[in-house]
Amino acid sequence: MDKKQNEKFMRLAIEEAMKSLEPLRCGVVIVKNGEVIAKTYNSQRESKNSSAHAEIKALGVAGQVVGNKNLNGCDIFCTCEPCLMCVSAITFAKIERLFFGISLSDVSPADKRININIDDFLKKSPYKFQIIKNFLEDECKVLI
Repeated sequence: MDKKQNEKFMRLAIEEAMKSLEPLRCGVVIVKNGEVIAKTYNSQRESKNSSAHAEIKALGVAGQVVGNKNLNGCDIFCTCEPCLMCVSAITFAKIERLFFGISLSDVSPADKRININIDDFLKKSPYKFQIIKNFLEDECKVLI
């Protein structure tokens, strides 16, 4: 995919994030072969479910669409850097590339998150994927 298409998908993730009622609004889009197969936003308080992060929800939808828990060949666009729970799920799903806009360290106090660097996490992971950090970061900052 080219840069213009990637920007289009991240802007779609931003649109999803705008639907969220959370203090930190997050949106996610998952793409396979240039087609959107999932788009979601975080809704922990609304759903009363602590795991209702946009990434977790999107992985579930995408798995149903492709008929498999493995999302080989898929890209995920996240307005915010995924937390440890979400990056673990992304790893298990075998996502190919992760694009994120805002770093967790910029939006969440250290005492409110498990502070494990995503690069360090991937060094220890048996499955590797490409990370494109701070993608459309300025546009994603409207969400905080």
